[in-house]
Amino acid sequence: MRSLVVGAAFLASASGTLAQEMQVISVPEVGAEATIPAGGEVYSYARVYTLDGAVLEQDAQVGLLFTKERVPKGTQLIPVASKSKFKACVPYANTFTASGPCYLDDDGDGLFDRNSQDEGSIAIKSRPPTPYNRVKITIIREDSFKRSILYQGASADAIRFSYREFKNDIARPAFTEELTIPREQLPAMIMVKNIQMEVKTVSGMGLTYRIVRVH
Repeated sequence: MRSLVVGAAFLASASGTLAQEMQVISVPEVGAEATIPAGGEVYSYARVYTLDGAVLEQDAQVGLLFTKERVPKGTQLIPVASKSKFKACVPYANTFTASGPCYLDDDGDGLFDRNSQDEGSIAIKSRPPTPYNRVKITIIREDSFKRSILYQGASADAIRFSYREFKNDIARPAFTEELTIPREQLPAMIMVKNIQMEVKTVSGMGLTYRIVRVH
């Protein structure tokens, strides 16, 4: 289970203002009991951003007859301003900046009727029209991050953890730390970074615990 806090954010792009939701996600919830194997995630805290976009429901094409390129099913698109009912483009490197190809649904029937190489190019007819779904997609921003504590196993006298910080899904070496906590008679309360948890059992199946408080 996870706890979730949602806020609103509005960012400007070349295509207008994109309404985004900021989500703070922590896993597991305070008070929830969990069992994880060695190498499993004890606790994570992340700040991510989502916006209302679209995903292609089947392979699509872009370009003219002799220059057509395939765009695979599952490609995510961000919305851009248009006179069409809905226009969306492939974003640049998972950001909120439209890059291309772009697709237009002229009548709002859930099918992209036209396509173009990029946001500024002339759109041509899609044959056949391409179905899509409206979904929330995750966008990477400068202040997106994740903090994670992993269980690294136990010995007769210690329980080992590691702490990681990620920015844009890349671990930050300067914010990677190995932690060793003295092992007491279980169940026992311990502190790892600012996380207070009750360790109930340690076995070959892993660590059984519950988060008590996040300081």
